[in-house]
Amino acid sequence: MKKLFKQSYITNFLLIITSIMFSCQDDNLLENLDQNNLQACHDYALIEKTIVDIEREIEHAFISTQTTKNLPNYISLNNDTSNQDTLIINFGEDNFLHLGHIKRGEIIIIYNKFLYDNGANISTTFTDFYINNNLVQGNIVLSNIGFNENENLEFSLEINNLSLNTENGIINLSGNYNKEMVEGFSTQYQYLDNVYHVNGNAIGNSANNNSFNINISDSIIYNLSCFQTSSCIITKGLTQVNPSIYDQRILDYGNGNCDCEISAIIEEENYPLIIN
Repeated sequence: MKKLFKQSYITNFLLIITSIMFSCQDDNLLENLDQNNLQACHDYALIEKTIVDIEREIEHAFISTQTTKNLPNYISLNNDTSNQDTLIINFGEDNFLHLGHIKRGEIIIIYNKFLYDNGANISTTFTDFYINNNLVQGNIVLSNIGFNENENLEFSLEINNLSLNTENGIINLSGNYNKEMVEGFSTQYQYLDNVYHVNGNAIGNSANNNSFNINISDSIIYNLSCFQTSSCIITKGLTQVNPSIYDQRILDYGNGNCDCEISAIIEEENYPLIIN
């Protein structure tokens, strides 16, 4: 009888220990799922911020003198206004701090006209280009499509198989956007007063290899004057993020301030995002 009681005691004890262990595993799983819930939001915001910085480099290159004593070195090739020209932004082989971010490698720009001229087509690729130690590959095409009915200059922006290789994995994005310049056209050589309204959609993959799609539901505002005090120029707007395995999330870019505050809204709950 004592032997049976002892066996029963040991069995119950093992069951309790096993239950606790699985309970802890379940808690860890829930925590991991919570983290993954924000993966698509975080990764899209990060690659979006990277695109914004690349666009700034392009805009800066077009209005610069293209003659600098230090890096980056602007190299203009085939300077013939009757056909396409090439502009290379060369940051060198070592990390170089420029316009708020560490960069190395080259941005290759093929263009036919000045950025703000009607019909300008600017195709950008990369050679061993890193931003904040993340390798960037793919193609970005910016096209000037002229003035719209509001007498504002419009651009189309194509993102073609852009990838950002981070320490957590590779983020991919392809999409089509429309950019309306609502302020700043009269002072083309002072691009920090430019304000854009941006709309569009995209598809991509997160660093965890889960796919997502993007739709801007409330125009995103790019305020380039924010570059004077911040690395974040997206000050307002809403973007729908639809991960393949989760319900829709909303990226909320704030109330118009240059404060880098961005949050993901999931089932009416706000989750702040930190984008480096």
